[in-house]
Amino acid sequence: MRRNLSLVLAAATLAIASQSFGKRVSRPRGWSLGLMLGAPTGLTAKQSLGGADAWDVGLGVGPGLRFQSDYLWGLAQVVSDRSSMTLDLYLGVGAVIAVPRGFCGRLNRPYDDCEGGPFVGARVPFGLDARLHRAPVDLGIEVAPGLWFGPNFAGELLDALLFVRFRL
Repeated sequence: MRRNLSLVLAAATLAIASQSFGKRVSRPRGWSLGLMLGAPTGLTAKQSLGGADAWDVGLGVGPGLRFQSDYLWGLAQVVSDRSSMTLDLYLGVGAVIAVPRGFCGRLNRPYDDCEGGPFVGARVPFGLDARLHRAPVDLGIEVAPGLWFGPNFAGELLDALLFVRFRL
């Protein structure tokens, strides 16, 4: 739990600091589809709402089958070379629903497992999203601490993933 609290505090610190050194995020409306690799691994879609806001969804495995959706706020463009790419820092809030399989407990308690029913949870994703201008591709990294609850399990959630999305 302390690790997740530390990550949330680090994200809040980044959010506050980003306002002083970055430019405002500005993306056109549109969709992108792609893959996410890590925890979870699967398919991802994102809709930019124009300006700084977006929402994304993911369907993946790890552990078990998971569906997640997040609302994202673009905090700052930390790199804004308009000719080749922009690098956006973002923070969000979202939910996850899953049917778990196998280990899904705390790192320091490896005997925990969460088989026996679905779980729901909340997550706080933050990450970096690189938007390439010479190709319709977005690349990024995301970390999302959170909590999840099921019939026989409650605990921390820590997602970490890389993604590639192709703009439509």
